[in-house]
Amino acid sequence: MDADDVAQVVESLRQALTTDPSRSRETLEEFGWIELLEDDPQVAVSALFSLRGGLLTPGSALDQVLLHAAGIDDLAADLRVVLPASGGNRPSSRHIGDGEVKIDGVVQSGSGRVLVPCLDSADELAFAVCGQIEVIEGEPLDAAAGWRRVEAMQTADTVFDAAALGDDPTHVWDRMVAAGRRALSHELVAVAAAMEVMTVEHVRSRNQFGQALGSFQAVKHQLADVHLWNEVAALSADAAWEDLGSESAALAKAAAVRCTRTARAVCQQLLGGMGFTWEHDFHRYLRRALTLEPLLGGASGLHAELGAAVRSGSISDALISL
Repeated sequence: MDADDVAQVVESLRQALTTDPSRSRETLEEFGWIELLEDDPQVAVSALFSLRGGLLTPGSALDQVLLHAAGIDDLAADLRVVLPASGGNRPSSRHIGDGEVKIDGVVQSGSGRVLVPCLDSADELAFAVCGQIEVIEGEPLDAAAGWRRVEAMQTADTVFDAAALGDDPTHVWDRMVAAGRRALSHELVAVAAAMEVMTVEHVRSRNQFGQALGSFQAVKHQLADVHLWNEVAALSADAAWEDLGSESAALAKAAAVRCTRTARAVCQQLLGGMGFTWEHDFHRYLRRALTLEPLLGGASGLHAELGAAVRSGSISDALISL
């Protein structure tokens, strides 16, 4: 697609999502987003997840992205993926044996079956498909995002090993993690950009000592930091599509987390008392950022992964130079 085609897709998708945000999943199916994901994953993922971050639409399409990366057909099926509870890239669920699975992770709210990446007693990875599960009670940080903790003992309907998947389950999971990190990077960048926009509008409209708050050098410098990290994260998210590798995806997610951490600290300070009120939208973006940052790896875990890749020599020279 050329730039005009992409812009048209983004605008059409924006209109579809804002028409009825509560039906976002149905809207995506009607829009043909799943077919677009098959044909052009970069356009489909970057467009949708950037819009989700800016509009804070309910739910998530991360499950479909992960299933597509795994090569699992029938993406429209109501199948959710259990992510690691620890926020890292190592599954926290366990395959006990005889089809018994101890599920421990984070999952999208909803009904239907779940795909559970899990480790057996020898720490070998497999995938189990389980029926309806119960999420842990309690109000999540961002209810609209739909991510909930889940702990359950379940008998799996099916357990996929290498023979069933046609590939090493570890390779499949690595592809899923990389794809998920690329998607989350776009969403986090959009969340930070929205924080920056609302803060710039605030400092332009508020006066202190007879001058606009935004005219003070200290304020400009802080917002420049936010803008800088937003640009770095946006470029990293786009660059991660060039090789579709695990290291570039980890770097993109690390940059995106750094971006939102900078934005939420600076913007809340500059918004002053307004940033702590329920009436202002800032808290909604703050909650979304804090919810998404740990998924598939937070800052410390991502930095550890990248450091290990540098030490082992598996990371490319181009990424080291960044």
